[in-house]
Amino acid sequence: MNFKQVEAFRAVMLSGSMTAAAESLHTSQPNISRLIAQLERSSGFKLFERVGGRLLPTDEGAALFADVERAFIGLHSLEKSAQNIRQGGTGQLRIAAVPSLSLTLLPKVIQRFRRENPDAAISIHTNDSPMVAHWAASQFCHVGLASYVGDEMPGVRTQKICDVPGVCIFPTGHRLSTHTTVKAEDLHGEEFISLSMNDGSRARVDRAFAEEKEYRKLNLETPYAATVCSLVALGLGVSIVSPMVALEYLHRGIETRPFEPQIRFSTYLLLPEDRPQSLLSQRFSVLIMEMLNEASEAWQV
Repeated sequence: MNFKQVEAFRAVMLSGSMTAAAESLHTSQPNISRLIAQLERSSGFKLFERVGGRLLPTDEGAALFADVERAFIGLHSLEKSAQNIRQGGTGQLRIAAVPSLSLTLLPKVIQRFRRENPDAAISIHTNDSPMVAHWAASQFCHVGLASYVGDEMPGVRTQKICDVPGVCIFPTGHRLSTHTTVKAEDLHGEEFISLSMNDGSRARVDRAFAEEKEYRKLNLETPYAATVCSLVALGLGVSIVSPMVALEYLHRGIETRPFEPQIRFSTYLLLPEDRPQSLLSQRFSVLIMEMLNEASEAWQV
C-alpha cells in the first residue's frame, strides 16, 4: 500500500467514478483502475462493486475510507502548519541591540517587519555591545545588533552591515553653524557630552582629541547616544555621534556638520555561531540591512 494508491482510492470515493477521479488527479482512467486494483491486492479485500452501472464502495471500502479521511485531515493540518511556518517563521524573534539602535531606528524596523509578519512574537533586549554579543552567543537572542566587536566575542558570527562617518552635533543657532566642517580645534572651550567609557566609540572619539585635550570640557557623559542628542538639543553642550542617531533628533533642535578627523560608526549583525538561522531571523536581518542602507543614503542626500 502506497500513497498514490490511497490517493486514487480517496479520489474515487469522493467523485464516485474512475473517470472523474482521473480528471481530479490529472491522470488517466486506466491508471486509476490499476492503482485501485493494486490497493485491493495489498489490502486483501474488494473496495468497489458495480451495481446497476454505478461504482459503489463495499462495506470494507467504506470502513477503509473513514481511516483514509482521518489521515488526510492530519496531512492537511501538516500542510497548513508548514505554510504558517513558511509565512511567519516559528513565531518568536528575540532581538538584542545597543541603545543607539533600539532608541532610534529599530522601532521603525519593527514596524515594517510586523506588516509582513503580523503574528510574530518579538522581544527587544537592550544593552552594550559585549552583552549583546553574549546574548547572541548564548542563543538567548536570535539576532544581535552591536556597535563594535572585540577580539573576545566567541560563539557568534559577525557581519558589518553599516559603516558611516560620525558628525558633530550642536544646538540650533550655535556658533558652529557657520562651519561647513567641524575640526577638533573648533571645539575649544566647548562643553563636550561624551559617551560612557565602556562604549567602544568613546575611545575613537577621544583619540581624535589626543593632542587637544585641553580644548574640551568633559563634565557630562551618558551611556546612550540618544541621550547625548537630547542634552545637546537643550543647549548643554556639543558632541560627536553616528549620523543614524542624529537623524532622529534633527527636529528636536540640533544641527550637524561633518567632523574631521573622520570617526567611523559601525553596526554589526551578530548571529549565534552554532545555531541555524530561523526564517524570522533571516527576514529581520535582511530588513535591518535594507533600512540601515536607506537611512545612510537619506543622510547623504
